[in-house]
Amino acid sequence: MGTRIYGASDDLIEFEGDVGGEVGHYGTDEGEQGSLLVCSDGTLLEAKYGKGGAGIWELKLIKKGSLFDKIDPCVDEEATPYSDVAIFHDGLKWAYAAREWEKVH
Repeated sequence: MGTRIYGASDDLIEFEGDVGGEVGHYGTDEGEQGSLLVCSDGTLLEAKYGKGGAGIWELKLIKKGSLFDKIDPCVDEEATPYSDVAIFHDGLKWAYAAREWEKVH
């Protein structure tokens, strides 16, 4: 089945497919940190609303895991969804979202 991850509204991150559900996140300031998404295959993504100052969700790949396929970019606020979409191959078991996180060097 695979999994798709994308933003919806201005405060939700949606998961569809092998992993399903949604988590709340809100933050549009350029300096504000997005949510860190940690997936069972080792993929790390940052999700943030307000891509380029527009009403678009941005997903940034931090680390590619074994089931990660691609990110379909979005540039149109009127698109459905108005979000970049992360796409995974079959087999994802779980995903976690962290609102506050910091890279430890």
